[in-house]
Amino acid sequence: MFDNENNSDSLYLICLGKRIREIRLSKKISQTEVAYRCGFDKSNYNTIESGKRNPTVISLLKIAKALEVNLIDLLNF
Repeated sequence: MFDNENNSDSLYLICLGKRIREIRLSKKISQTEVAYRCGFDKSNYNTIESGKRNPTVISLLKIAKALEVNLIDLLNF
């Protein structure tokens, strides 16, 4: 049972990262630019988009602001 929970968590993070990437690409903004707008290192931002890191709510709010969308838009996957 525990493994299934971990897999579900990983799937959510991957879906979140893909959604963020989709929005970023639709706005033609580079990862470097989003990271700069958020005050993140590019490598740290990349781990969010790749689904390897669980971002905090504050990080998600910064990303939403940088992409000029509402937080719910990031979570709508």
